[in-house]
Amino acid sequence: MTVHPVPATPGPTRGFWRDTQPSSVLSGLIAILIGWAGPNVLIYSVAQAAHLSSGTAMSWLWAHAVFTGVTGILLSLRTRMPIISTWSTPGIALLVTALPGVPFSEAVGAFVTSAVLVILLGTFRPLTRIVQAIPTPLAAALNAAILLPFGFRALQASQQTPVLVGAMLIAYFVLRQVAPRWAVAGVLLVAVAASGALHLWHPASVPFTLTRPEFVLPAFSVHATLNLALPLTLLAFTGQFVPGFGVLKANGYEPAPGPVMQACGAASVGAAFFGCHNLTLGALLANIVSGPEANPDPARRYTAAVWAGVFNIAFGLFAGTFLHLMGILPPQALAALAGIALLAATGSSLQGAFHGSASGRLAAPVILLVTLSGVTPFGIGSAFWGILAGLAVHWAESRPARTA
Repeated sequence: MTVHPVPATPGPTRGFWRDTQPSSVLSGLIAILIGWAGPNVLIYSVAQAAHLSSGTAMSWLWAHAVFTGVTGILLSLRTRMPIISTWSTPGIALLVTALPGVPFSEAVGAFVTSAVLVILLGTFRPLTRIVQAIPTPLAAALNAAILLPFGFRALQASQQTPVLVGAMLIAYFVLRQVAPRWAVAGVLLVAVAASGALHLWHPASVPFTLTRPEFVLPAFSVHATLNLALPLTLLAFTGQFVPGFGVLKANGYEPAPGPVMQACGAASVGAAFFGCHNLTLGALLANIVSGPEANPDPARRYTAAVWAGVFNIAFGLFAGTFLHLMGILPPQALAALAGIALLAATGSSLQGAFHGSASGRLAAPVILLVTLSGVTPFGIGSAFWGILAGLAVHWAESRPARTA
């Protein structure tokens, strides 16, 4: 497995501790903060819809954080690439409507079945070759389409709290001129200080307690397999793995898809016994740990992903504590932080998408339009349809050149 592009003279690998810089640690922390402030809290929607106990929801969070943290650390150290593992966010959306009425032991059985199916998909070489064959400009267009909504949400937050978001934006652009590697960290500090000064905090008691995982003995049924396992597998591949590999490719990294999918599938098997669904390849958060803010040297940005895994495990061990801590900040500050942290990645992805080869000039706009439209035919996410439509247009436009 290789990294593209590599530094002109990367030199020998110096080891994790010597490769680590303070900006790498901060990038890992910010990535996990954004992850926990966004998709992770959605698990309460599932728990409420399926009438699950708070202990079951906390165990779900614990399994997700610990198993994805370990998986991301191992994959990043092995490949020397910034690989973040996370759970299937489209899978959570499915479970809000599909899990109610299914005994949780049967749901866990479906989680195990889906994990095994992901492992099998990772061994199917024609499928992994297709993922590797996606042209880099199209991968960049898909990445831009994933990132743009976070910029939109930051602007929407500025309408609700203009002083808070304005202070964060000013801090970002000022720090970009004097200390670009510390710009996002400075924005986080400004967000905390400005929220307090504007009396936008939500004070609450913060319990400092370890999260207790709950072991669930799986039960297997045809109903749960058809209604949960198969859709979860499809959503994991189309909604997480395909965009995830596209994001890595857009940032210059091309890990072999098979081993990554197999590692995530194996971790999913273990997490399932504690009530967690599919663990997959992270797409959005990978942008935070794979950019210049994490480390000027692309060959050493893997350390940011390792630190993200460390923080994820720590957050999982004290899931309730960290959820309460993040609840103190207003949601507008978290939305603005996400949009600002991903702004540089959004710009580089747009530039990569529209500065590709001469053929396939319409493929990138098609990917952007289809993905941002949010269309979900057959319940499959728009990111998959976006890259599929882009590949079709790319093939159609490059066909005359091949014929000539």
